[in-house]
Amino acid sequence: MLKNSRSLIRPSRLNPGDKVGVVSPAGPVNKKQLENGLDVISEMGFYPVVGKYVYSRSRFLAGTDSQRANDIMDMVRNPEIKAIFCARGGYGTNRVLEYLDAKVIRANAKIF
Repeated sequence: MLKNSRSLIRPSRLNPGDKVGVVSPAGPVNKKQLENGLDVISEMGFYPVVGKYVYSRSRFLAGTDSQRANDIMDMVRNPEIKAIFCARGGYGTNRVLEYLDAKVIRANAKIF
């Protein structure tokens, strides 16, 4: 159990009609597969917002490390985005950590 429960931040729950960000912090996505996933998100009652670099490619990743981190941080900073979903994960995800701003993330808690 946490000694200081005030350190735990609980983001708001999702409600129908909420916008959710979709990012690819690791490898590039298959456009058709992502479109199918976006349809599922829409059918669940949410509005998906695709990150700027989701379809990018830099060798085996979906854009450079800083581009993928920027997608995440853009979604974190956007007050209309209530949650962030990853189109896919993988090895490249840990490479974006140094580019993320923990203070901004903490101040803008979202389901991730």
